[in-house]
Parts: sequence; C-alpha cells; structure tokens
Amino acid sequence: MLRKILILLLLIPIVGFSESSEKPITIGLIHFSAPLSNDMDFSPSLKHLQKVFAPRKVIAKVYSSADLENAVKEGKIDFFYASSGFFYRMLRFGARDIATVVTNEKPEPNFGTAGAFITRRDRTDIKTLEDMRGKTFAANYESAFHGYRIGIAELVKHGYDPKNFFSSTHFVGESAHKLLDEVISGRAEVAFIRACWLEEHEYQNIAVFDKIKVVAPRPGKIACLHSTSAYPNNTFAATFSVKSELARQVAVALLSMKPGPTGQHWSIATDFKPVDELYKSLRVGPYEYLNQWSAKRVLKEFWPISAIIILGVLGLIVHSWRAQKLIDRATKRLLAAERTRREVEKRAQELTAKMETEQKLNLVAQLSSMFAHEMNQPLAACKYFVDGLKALLRSKTAISDSVLLYSVSNMDKELDRASSIVNKVREYSKQTASRDSKVDISSILHEICQTLAVKFPEATLHTPDIEESVFIEADAVEIEILVWNLLKNALEECSAVQGATDIQLKTSGETACLTVSNEGRKMSEQDVKNLSLNVLKSDKREGLGLGLKVVHSILEAMNGTIDFRANDNGGLTVKVCFGLWKEESDGNGRQD
Repeated sequence: MLRKILILLLLIPIVGFSESSEKPITIGLIHFSAPLSNDMDFSPSLKHLQKVFAPRKVIAKVYSSADLENAVKEGKIDFFYASSGFFYRMLRFGARDIATVVTNEKPEPNFGTAGAFITRRDRTDIKTLEDMRGKTFAANYESAFHGYRIGIAELVKHGYDPKNFFSSTHFVGESAHKLLDEVISGRAEVAFIRACWLEEHEYQNIAVFDKIKVVAPRPGKIACLHSTSAYPNNTFAATFSVKSELARQVAVALLSMKPGPTGQHWSIATDFKPVDELYKSLRVGPYEYLNQWSAKRVLKEFWPISAIIILGVLGLIVHSWRAQKLIDRATKRLLAAERTRREVEKRAQELTAKMETEQKLNLVAQLSSMFAHEMNQPLAACKYFVDGLKALLRSKTAISDSVLLYSVSNMDKELDRASSIVNKVREYSKQTASRDSKVDISSILHEICQTLAVKFPEATLHTPDIEESVFIEADAVEIEILVWNLLKNALEECSAVQGATDIQLKTSGETACLTVSNEGRKMSEQDVKNLSLNVLKSDKREGLGLGLKVVHSILEAMNGTIDFRANDNGGLTVKVCFGLWKEESDGNGRQD
C-alpha cells in the first residue's frame, strides 16, 4: 500500500505539468528491420506516455541511424529509443540513459541483445567461425550495432583480424530481408543479423530454417539461436536539450509502467561495460582516436620500463585487496546464476514445446498447400470439359465424334496428371527427392548433434563410435530430416529421466548403419511392435506422430531398413541401415 501511495505522489507533478499549450514531447525511434520483436515495438510504451502526459502531446518519429544521430547532436528531439550500442555512441553528445526495455523473452536488461552469423543450410562446409574465413560476407551497414558491429567484435574476441577475415564485405542497408536474399541467392556465403529475427519469422509461419542455419550457435540468456556474446537491451535516453524535471517525469512514467500482454516494461541496465569493450576492440565510436597517432598517445604507448615496474609494485600491494573483492563478486554472481538458471530452464522447455508443435504444423501446412495448389489445375481442366459438353447437350447441338474424342482424351490426360500429383504428395516433400546423390551422413550427424546439444542441455549425448566421412546414396534433405527425428525423439525421452543417448555410425560391406540408443521409460513388447507398424499416432500430449511416419517413408523410398529394440534397463535402441555410395571404376560417377 505504501508503494502505491509513493508512486501516486510521484505522478502528481506529471499531471500538473502537462498542459495542452505546452511544447510537444518529441521521441526519436531508430529503424528496426521487420518483423519487430516485443522489445523493439515501442508502441505500448508510447501509448502509456501519451496517456500519462495528456493533454500534452507526445510525438514519436522513426529515423535512420544517421538521421537519428544528427537529431541527437543538434538537440532536435527530447528523447530517443535505440540499441544500447547507439546510445553509448551518443554519450559524448550529452545523452543520458533513463531506462532499458525488458520483455518476457528478455527479462535481463543487461543481456537482451546478440547476433547470429547465418549461411545456407546446404553449406555443410561452414559450421564454425573458423569455417567462415575467406568467405564473402554481407551485413546491414558499417555503423549498425545489431547488424554488424556485434558480429565483428565476436571475431576479434576469438583472435581474428576482421579486416582480413572475409574475402569481401558488402552492405545492403537497413533491411534484414535483403541479407536473407543475399545468402539464399549465393551472392553472399555468410551474413550477420540480430538474434531472434529468424525465430520471429518462424512464429509467423514464414519458414526460414529450411533454407538458413545459424553458424556456431552458443547457449546464453537469450532464448534464440545466436553466435555472439549478449549486450544490454534497447535503451531509452534523454538528449542534452531536455530539462531535468521533464527527464525525471518521463523516467518515473516508464519505470512505473505495468507489463502488458508481451511483458514489455522498463528496468535499468547496470552494466554497459561490454558495449565499451566492443567499441574499444573495434577502435570505433568513442575509441576512434586509437586509429590515429599523436604525441600524447606515443607517450602513453611507450612509457619507460621504470613506470611498468612501479605499477607492478603497486599492483602487488593491492593484489590481496582486489582478490578478495573478486571472490565476493564471483560468489554473488554464482548465487544469482543459480536463481536464474531454474527460470531459464523452465522458459526453454516451454519454448521447445512450442517450436516442436510449430514444426509439425508447418509440415502439415506445406503438404496441404501443395496438394490444394497442384490438384486444382487438373480438376479445374476436367470441369471445363464437362461444362462444355453439358452446354452442348443443353443447346441440343449435335456433338461430333471429334469433339467428344477431344474432350474425353483431355479429361483422361488431366486425370493421369492428378494421379501423378497424388503419388508425388506421398513423398511428403514439395519436390521429388533425388536419392542418387553422394551424401556425407557423418557430417550431417555431427551438425545435428551440435544443434541438439544446445536444444537439450539437460540430456547427455555420447558420440564415440561415429566413423568419419561415411558416404551413402540418398537425398541430403531427407537424410537430415530422418536423423533429426531419430535423435530428437531419443533426447526428448531421456531428458525426462536425465539419461544419456549413445550414437553409433559404422559401415560393414556395402551397408552403413546408424544406431541410436537412449535411456528412458521401460517399454513393453507391444510398445515396440506399435512403433514398427508405421501408424500415424503419438503418445505425446501435443504430438501428431509425423516424425516416425516421415522416417518410415524415407526408408521405404530408399530401400532402407529400420529395427526397434527395447533396452533391458529402460529406453529404446533404433537401428537404421542404408546403402553405401559406390564409385565407378573410372571414378566419374555412381555405379548402377
């Protein structure tokens, strides 16, 4: 009750200050590429400020990065909302941070921004940061914090020289969609986007992960795939032209804003040191002077050795005191990490369940869309011929044999076409799979294991018995779907009991066999028999049973085999076998 009274007292000056005749409060918003995530959509906060300061107007305008910087320098706006990196560059122009946005997905204001290196999913040669060396690279623009500098700083952290790391770098502007097109079209082998941009497309049923993958994904406090360290989230700041009383009133209004449906509200970021270190490592923004030599810098860089000795002695004096401080700080961080770990684990489980449901729904939607689109054409053609014959009959016009033969022949042709479409849909893919390609299943297995290890951190994944460079005759996309489903099902089962999953990939004669064994619930003989029946059924609460159905379909199409065996101590062992790739005697192709 006391807290509510204090907030009410703080808001009283705001109401009294707001007059319709006063100058409007102006806010500059930096342009973010669509789709906007919950922390980038400023509209809920704008409506809150307009309500608090009514009848005084509160106006917001979207700027490009360069235009917003000029507006801050010249004091044309009162406040601005942008990335923490942009705010930090504006400190030298008198900017002052007021609050940092938080949402349900990003509850920690100090860890709300990261980035992801992306490449095409079929680029099996690009898996780590090192693999990107010498590739063509695309980004938004050179001063973009989300779209360029976070990624380049990550390369510097790993000891790379960003100036010589890529073979070429080109910028496409503020649109993240253009970056996606650059990678898919092959004009750029690697690109850099903000974290969660890909997942936001998936939430809107815009499939991107079937064409794009994230390079070197890493765990963190952001519930999206990302390749870099995390930085403070988007920040609301005041310019030098704002009076202190108005800045105080706006700060009180934002910090007292209640969370909406997306959980958007405001807190205070307390650690901008990572942003400072980023600019320092890149020698840009406030550290651009490091690119230029002066007498003062020369004196600083080449101080006499005696000064180093003095500093060393002073360091020894304060070492004991500093060590104790570091221990106390580390202890506090460990306690805080343990409190947040349980919350992050719960959110990760909820997000994983949602992503799996979306994956299955997307598969069903793709099949339905293809069937409806393709079948409409032959059926519509048949209807046209039937309508024509009916019209001739109604007009009592004699139908010649040639007209009748022409109509029947074309209807027969269209019905044959419809039959071929049905057969094509049975392959559950938009395009007929070409199963005579040379596929490195060991490489696919390693990549999926790496992704699932991030997705299921509580599960143990053992991969000691995987032979290197095992090539089979198959379709790469189908094999990736098959391996993904087998490993995902195994990890889901063993995660419930915190068990382990063992993977083996071995060759014998002309056959390669993949064995996946997991610890889990005890299975009866009838349970194992049901798995072998290839029935569209799932024991999961939200399952559609499509994963096992797809595995059966792929193996059936490529003449592979699958075997299920219940483990004595619980869990299941699944073994699938494929035909090895055979080279011709002259080495120029496959052997029929």
